[in-house]
Amino acid sequence: MRRTLLTFLGLFVVAAAIVPVQAGDAGQETPFILGAGASSLGMGGGYTALANDAAAVYYNPAGLTRLDYQELSLMHTVMFEGTLYNFGSWVYPISDKSGVGLGYMRVGTDDIVRTIDFEEQYTFGYSHSQFILAYGHRLFKGLSIGASLKVVNQSLDDNSVYGVGADIALDWRLYKHLSLGFIARDIIPAQLELKGYTETTPNSFTGGLAVRDIDFIGQTRLTASLDLEKHEQRDVKIHVGARLAFYDSYILRAGYDRDNLSFGAGLKLHRFKFDYAYKVMDYIEDSHNFSLAVLIGSSTAERMEKKRRLYAPEPVKEVVVDERQREFMRLKTKADYFFRQFQLDSALTYYHQSLEYDSDNQEVLETIASIEQARRLEMEQQNLLRTANREREQFIDRYYSQAVQFYEKKYYAAARDILELIFEIEPDNTRAEKLRKDIDNAISSEIEINWTTARQAQAEGRLVQAIEAYNRILDLEPDNVEARQARERALTSLNLSEQLNLGISLFKQGKYDAARSRFETVLKIDSHEPVALEYMEKIKEAHTKPSTLEDLQKDKNIWNLYLEGIRHMRNKDYRKAIDAWEKVLEVYPGNVNTLHNIEQARLRLESEKTE
Repeated sequence: MRRTLLTFLGLFVVAAAIVPVQAGDAGQETPFILGAGASSLGMGGGYTALANDAAAVYYNPAGLTRLDYQELSLMHTVMFEGTLYNFGSWVYPISDKSGVGLGYMRVGTDDIVRTIDFEEQYTFGYSHSQFILAYGHRLFKGLSIGASLKVVNQSLDDNSVYGVGADIALDWRLYKHLSLGFIARDIIPAQLELKGYTETTPNSFTGGLAVRDIDFIGQTRLTASLDLEKHEQRDVKIHVGARLAFYDSYILRAGYDRDNLSFGAGLKLHRFKFDYAYKVMDYIEDSHNFSLAVLIGSSTAERMEKKRRLYAPEPVKEVVVDERQREFMRLKTKADYFFRQFQLDSALTYYHQSLEYDSDNQEVLETIASIEQARRLEMEQQNLLRTANREREQFIDRYYSQAVQFYEKKYYAAARDILELIFEIEPDNTRAEKLRKDIDNAISSEIEINWTTARQAQAEGRLVQAIEAYNRILDLEPDNVEARQARERALTSLNLSEQLNLGISLFKQGKYDAARSRFETVLKIDSHEPVALEYMEKIKEAHTKPSTLEDLQKDKNIWNLYLEGIRHMRNKDYRKAIDAWEKVLEVYPGNVNTLHNIEQARLRLESEKTE
């Protein structure tokens, strides 16, 4: 009785695993979601962008264009309650641009005991299997497409039914070690009708991204991948994994497969590959997966070379393949392998060695030229990057030096403007951040001192001193409404003499526009006031004589134009920089700094024209 109960429980579990069922998110899944090959399972099934071996018939038939050898692979997994999961495939590279593969997958349970009236009658089995015919073809460099035709079978006891489905796939080597993969499974779904029940295989879409064979430490290379899988009416599932290969023979793997962890290891001995994967399973026993693969025959490069020689025009004289030709082919085959793996230094070494045996081989010479051109371009890009970094550091050092000078002379607004130029280039510059804090503290301290001075002077009737203190506060904090209103109240209390004195004080501070405003107020009352007329003439002269950088900083509009020119100069837009600085010279024609900047911009503009 107990055995019968266990048998029925086992049959229920097997059916739940094999037949697509309604999941927690109300969707369906294929019974082959475990995957194919222990090498891929150890990486969490994230193999869509990596498939270039016998597992490609399942994960991505477009990867069949990447085969180096004909390969035979077998996988065996013992699951719960005697359920077996098996996978076998054979793949063959037709050429260096196409490949074909055959695969067979089966999951099922045999020896299920049928009990009638509590008596064991006989045993039967339940299975789900599919036969796969896959093909991949490279459209152009880096991009391949693939498709597979699947014959699906479902069998229960003596009943068996077949259906036909199809997959389409894409493989794209984006850049050197980076690749992208995509497969739409059951885009044409198989329909199975068994015992009056019709079932349609659910479709799914999987996209993957992978980085492969990155030199890690010594003779160690790292590969990592990420797959996103979407089944019909189900949430997106994640497959992510990584592997470390030591000396191209020993491999360690780890991954995250949908909701469970997986681990694996592999060993490569000559043409044999042994792989193992351990997968953590929820609610059932963890699975142990074993794979064996063997490489068969000559490499793709060797076969293509043999084919090329076979169909080459016969020479006038019979050529005997001697030891030099064999050595040339051996070295070139190695070089071709490293070239396909984007290991250009190794490829270049073997190509040069092969020329010692066939110095006029045009294919090798052209390949060497392309590699050297790629390396030259890479070197030029690195030089440009180093030059840009040097210029960037020079800009930052020059701006910082100017900001410090302004800070020491208490031109805080100008110092902060220069610091903003640094932050546009390098937002987290620690030196500039520290100086900005020092400036902010100095501004706060000086504002507090001037508030005290202004209030005390106004209380004692010294309105000019109070206005000067308010002006200093507004220089440091232009948006200070309280200081602006207090200054206006003080100004309205000044008589003509005080307005005159204030204008003279502003002139001495270099605040020519503010001083002009005071003298114009005086001249409106008395147009012949000699002192006001004298200082108006001095202001006119101040704008025509050579000015300093501090003079520009005092004139807000002109200072903003000067900074705009610096930004254009830094961005190598020399024409716009010259235009901005010429507007500065219209007001301050003798400014040495501006004239020097225009000269430098014109020199760089001429340099660009001659390149």
